[in-house]
Amino acid sequence: MQKRIVNRRLEGPYGFTLVELLVVMAIIGVLVGITLPAVQSVRESARRTSCANNIRQFGLAILNYESAIGHFPPGRIGCDDSGEGVLPDCPKGLTPEQKNGASGFVSILPQLEQQSLADQLDVRNGGLWNRDVDDLTWYFEFPNKYYGVKKGFPILYCPDRTTNELNEVYLPVRAATTSYAFCQGTKGPDFDEFTAKYKNDGAFLYKRTRRLSEFLDGTSSTTTLGEVIMPNSWESSNVWNYALANADCLRTTTNPINTLPGQGIVLDRQNGAFASWHPGGSQFGFADGHVEFVSETIDLIVYRSLSTIAGGEVVSNK
Repeated sequence: MQKRIVNRRLEGPYGFTLVELLVVMAIIGVLVGITLPAVQSVRESARRTSCANNIRQFGLAILNYESAIGHFPPGRIGCDDSGEGVLPDCPKGLTPEQKNGASGFVSILPQLEQQSLADQLDVRNGGLWNRDVDDLTWYFEFPNKYYGVKKGFPILYCPDRTTNELNEVYLPVRAATTSYAFCQGTKGPDFDEFTAKYKNDGAFLYKRTRRLSEFLDGTSSTTTLGEVIMPNSWESSNVWNYALANADCLRTTTNPINTLPGQGIVLDRQNGAFASWHPGGSQFGFADGHVEFVSETIDLIVYRSLSTIAGGEVVSNK
């Protein structure tokens, strides 16, 4: 009788050997190692694009404001104590309303399709953040403002942010934050407060406004706003509706891009730096409305020259 030779592997299901399992796991590990960075890169690219779109919308709102009013909005609507009695438009004996601390973001709310929020804050009636944070009359006497300063809207926030939308730095006020700030120029924490706030060389100042005719360096070569990172602390609070130099909505190019809060040249622990969570640099809006990613390795002199409106510098690269 002829014997039947049986290939048992073909006749029934048998498991993988240990060596085979290890080989498969190694292959999967290699594939994950190859694809994961690519996936993360795509996600970061999407977040950066979304962030750039936010900045672009702010830039267009500023230009629409300028077209309607004839000048850019001020970085801060009113004066503060450091300007009182020094500038003709900041005379002595100002009322709290005349020391209105509302930021330029409040001014362009109608251009951002946020008219209802502008009406709620009603900064011409009772002011907002008067006399810096020492006088909170506006907060307790106007319920509409009480709730208004807590409100945010989508384009205020970069997708890469890691902080809460509400800031408690100025308790009892709880206020909404933003990932962006206006550029005052090159004069930051190492200058006296009056010069930094009222006599800076950039697009946004306290009380004073800029006209397009003043941008002698060219609107395509002058930054108007950029990104900031916020630890929700005094070092970088960045409340969107409050204009406080070096910390809230008003920044300078004194320190290099991505200088962390509390580091570099500081005044009362605040450095006024632009920074982002994007690898390698930060995004900036320019006076003509376009947006660029600026490397953190940019020469500091070149970086600062981009923030002046009439410095006369020749910028060869960014």
